[in-house]
Amino acid sequence: MKKLNPRHIQGAIVIRTVCASLTLALVVGCGGGDPVSTTAVAAVQITTPLGTLRPGQTSQFPATAVNALGNPISGAGAVTWASLDPNILSVNGNGLVTAGAAGTTSITASVQGVQGTRVVTVLPVGTGAIVTMPGNSFIPFEVTIKVSEQVFFEFPQAIHNVIFENKPGAPQDIQQTRNVTVARTFPVAGQFLYDCTLHPGMTGAVRVNP
Repeated sequence: MKKLNPRHIQGAIVIRTVCASLTLALVVGCGGGDPVSTTAVAAVQITTPLGTLRPGQTSQFPATAVNALGNPISGAGAVTWASLDPNILSVNGNGLVTAGAAGTTSITASVQGVQGTRVVTVLPVGTGAIVTMPGNSFIPFEVTIKVSEQVFFEFPQAIHNVIFENKPGAPQDIQQTRNVTVARTFPVAGQFLYDCTLHPGMTGAVRVNP
């Protein structure tokens, strides 16, 4: 058997080491792509508790800039507010919204050129009712409407549902949701109880008059 020269063995080790180092460099340089920026604005979230207002009512709309990981960015810059239809909703530079004429339009908040949108409805005077959900309560506990009118359920950031008593004339349940306004129409007279089954004791009622 031919005897290997120690110099040849040493040279082979050096070559393999260099190749392994180059391979590692290529993997590190090309394998994972660019890291996610924690300071670049990826989205703007408008987290107002109210998506339904009455003429003349005001509501403060907060806006939060978040990065691609969904984390809030501190010091992302000034927020620029605008309304798609100022006749329905007006908004000042601090995000204070004032309801005008009945209708539906959008409020936008922009940070670093990235825009967030919140759709808001202004109800006609004396039409329907609004139920909010501060904490784990329906406020007001009972609302009164007329047949074929709507109740607007304002879901906050916390997740809730609205499950109606199983009786004729009860509308469709509202499954788990958050940060949105959902309307339900009541076509017959009567009293309709409902619960948030996620939070025991969170109950409400709709009284529908002819």
